[in-house]
Amino acid sequence: MTRKIFISIIAVATVVFGAALMLIMGVLHGYYYDQYTAQLKNDAIYISEGMKISGEAYLESISRDSNNRITLLDEKGDVLYDSEVDASTLQNHRERQEINEAIILSEGTSERYSETLSVKTFYYAMLLDDGNILRVSNSTYTTTTLIKNILQPLIFVVLLAIILSLFLAFRLAKRIVMPINMIDLENPGSQNEYEELAPLLARISVQNRQIRKQIEELNRKRQEFSVITENMNEGLIVINNMTNILSCNQSAADILGISEPQTDRSIFVLNRSEPFRNAAEGALAGERSENELVLNSRTYHIIANPVMRKGKIEGAVIFLLDVTEKNERDNFRREFTANVSHELKTPLTSISGYAQIIKDGIAKEEDIVPFAGKIYNEAARLVSLINDIIKLSQMDEGLIKEEQVYVDLRDIAKAVAERLAGEAANRNIDITVDGESATIRGIHYMIDEMIFNIVDNAIKYNREGGSITIKVFDGPASIVVEDTGVGIPVAERERIFERFYRVDKSHSKDIGGTGLGLSIVKHFAAYHNADIKLESQENQGTTVTLTF
Repeated sequence: MTRKIFISIIAVATVVFGAALMLIMGVLHGYYYDQYTAQLKNDAIYISEGMKISGEAYLESISRDSNNRITLLDEKGDVLYDSEVDASTLQNHRERQEINEAIILSEGTSERYSETLSVKTFYYAMLLDDGNILRVSNSTYTTTTLIKNILQPLIFVVLLAIILSLFLAFRLAKRIVMPINMIDLENPGSQNEYEELAPLLARISVQNRQIRKQIEELNRKRQEFSVITENMNEGLIVINNMTNILSCNQSAADILGISEPQTDRSIFVLNRSEPFRNAAEGALAGERSENELVLNSRTYHIIANPVMRKGKIEGAVIFLLDVTEKNERDNFRREFTANVSHELKTPLTSISGYAQIIKDGIAKEEDIVPFAGKIYNEAARLVSLINDIIKLSQMDEGLIKEEQVYVDLRDIAKAVAERLAGEAANRNIDITVDGESATIRGIHYMIDEMIFNIVDNAIKYNREGGSITIKVFDGPASIVVEDTGVGIPVAERERIFERFYRVDKSHSKDIGGTGLGLSIVKHFAAYHNADIKLESQENQGTTVTLTF
């Protein structure tokens, strides 16, 4: 801006100086023309009066003392007398401007410029009483010639004027711009050096308010976006069309194994695996792509969507969803369905087979009762299996509606021991209940079912003549079931709480059961926020501890 003001001032000064010079030349020209014309007219009148007294002889006498050129012409334009040149050598002057005007108007004037001599000659002609024409002329330098003669001092003055103009223009430009540069753009209304800037300052104030409002809105949206993305369990990465990361939340950083979110670098620096690369490249190609990525024994579902703007791909949004548990649940459901089908099929096949034999009359009279007993036992096993499946399904679907009450673990343990006393006596197994009273809040039948299943397993997998000890503790409330059974191999201990899993499948067929008892214990314990601890040694026994 300073430069523009400076140039403008210099341009104005130059134009003004040039215009002034032109005006001076015009004024000088007009002044000299009027002065010379008036002087020549006076001289002509003076000479004409002398000619009236002395005739043409007066011309000879006055020519010696006059600086003017005196010429006498007849009415046809022929030269009768000339003070500088022999009249006979001069051509007819009838076509000269001043002569024509004198013949017509009684007087005439003109001026002619000699490029050779750089002088201008002024002419004045008047019509005499005898019809002749008296012309007086004189030569002088032109205005341009005068200026050329004073060129050196003129150049000095011009240079001085230019230097002074430059200095003053620079100072003036700085003084004009300084208040503008000193304007506080945050508070433009506090300064108003120039009234002309008032509309601009008012507009800046309005724009400042709009910008502050927009910045506050952007900050609010950014904070909302940050809160949402940083509290997502899913990984979120936003990239541009050059694969550089624009945004990356902490979950994505954790999934990809980096200490903190990364930006302004290629996404392929974080992971170069084929599924990850294909998902990102597919999205940048304009297609929604999905892949699965395995990292650190966990499975992640990658969803990559292109970001379009005005039909052009600007980048992509990539989600990383942990589907490990989902896949495990899907696998578990498939396995559970297969196991349920198998477990239901076995008793049903047995029931159908014995019933078919009896229906067809093939069974002997003495075999009917044993066959009926077989059918009854298989049916009872089937009912028990279905009941256990229903319990697990209710837990999975969150359909437990019963209200929690205060129960005593020692009372429940005694009741379970009494119910299983007959089964234990059949194998000569001794059951004892020790410890103190421990009250907890929970669902009675679930706690009873947990203790029952643990003790029932302790009986089934115990030795003839073995023992089972049930101990109850308070603070924290816990129950411990110890047996002297066959124990559990180390490789099997992680799986015994799985549905339908049995350590010794051949032995399990002999002792019965659905294979769901410990799975029910696990789910009921989780419902009550209880911990299960298992300790076992092969051929020495097993200890199961439930801590509430």
